[in-house]
Amino acid sequence: MPAVIAGAGSGKTETMSSRVLFLVANGVVRPEEILGLTFTRKASSELGVRIRKRLRLLQNTPLFEAIRHQRSKDNLDQNFVLDVPVMTYHSYAGRILGEHALRCGIDAPDEPIGEAQLWQMAHELVTNWHDETFRSESAVETVVKDVLALSSMILEHEVNQGEIFNRTTEITHDILEHLAQIEAQGSKSNEQVRRVQTVLSQRLDIFPMAHALIEQRKRAGLLSFDDQMSLAARIASQFPDVGEIERSRYKVVLLDEYQDTSQSQVRALSHLFGGGHPVMAVGDPCQAIYTWRGASAGTIGAFAQNFPLKDGGAPNVFSLPTTYRNEKKHS
Repeated sequence: MPAVIAGAGSGKTETMSSRVLFLVANGVVRPEEILGLTFTRKASSELGVRIRKRLRLLQNTPLFEAIRHQRSKDNLDQNFVLDVPVMTYHSYAGRILGEHALRCGIDAPDEPIGEAQLWQMAHELVTNWHDETFRSESAVETVVKDVLALSSMILEHEVNQGEIFNRTTEITHDILEHLAQIEAQGSKSNEQVRRVQTVLSQRLDIFPMAHALIEQRKRAGLLSFDDQMSLAARIASQFPDVGEIERSRYKVVLLDEYQDTSQSQVRALSHLFGGGHPVMAVGDPCQAIYTWRGASAGTIGAFAQNFPLKDGGAPNVFSLPTTYRNEKKHS
């Protein structure tokens, strides 16, 4: 169960495909027992193609016949395709929901709603907000953006909305009271201080909107990508047998671009495949680009805590320090 720190152009895709070749060629697992996860459809396609190229090397070797013979002994189809299931993290979450969402009383749709539809829902909610006490100096688009960001973070970190609202209210009131005391002592307020006061006051009004947006999607049976990942993490944590099913289905798991996995993705994967299951994560903390969606550059550094060995020890960490993307050309 290694973690591989791989810089740009250092060969992380080749490392994953070579590991698949090693496992299959040595009869450790069958191709269909390996799960590969990455972020985009393009990346999953590229990884799948690279793995298929490596596995086709087996077809003209004695090892291939040994694999076919073993499958015959196991009463498996001998005319199998040397292929490994590779999908995106969100596609995998969608599959988990499709099979198990009813456990949470939810009939999950096949596809999540897109960013445009989600923005439209939030825009309609903000422009038609019923609270007459709400005041904002920001543009409607800015409020919509704030509502979407807050609802995303609530789902991402699986926090209790009431608790976070109460705690934020307490902190905000303390800050506003402190600023008021400074003014009362004769200190002149300036534009920056007034701006802070305005932003803090408006922030509290965003919470009910974010909560309403989440509830509106639930009632309408519309799930965003954030909803999908949050629900998948909840299912993985609340129903241990789901993990048993997935671990029996996939004997080895490969996690690509691990530095960009969000908190809900890590929760889901660690509950499904933690506790010593063979998992290899490949990533580069210097290439974390999804921090705005809950990812953290420190995620790959915490791999050992989320995926410890069966004896509780830490998995190995390897580095690919050499980049081959910009090789020096010789005349």
